[in-house]
Amino acid sequence: MDQLTAPTLSEILDEPIIVALMTRDGMSAETLRELLEQVGRNLRAREERLAA
Repeated sequence: MDQLTAPTLSEILDEPIIVALMTRDGMSAETLRELLEQVGRNLRAREERLAA
């Protein structure tokens, strides 16, 4: 990651502080990715319903 681009989700999840916090909270990177994918699907479905 350079200074001109936003970090990717993988880069964020690889940060030691994020790993430590997620470990403390009992959250895995895979579970978080699945949650974010579900949120994205829900938002897209909502947008499609509102556009119809």
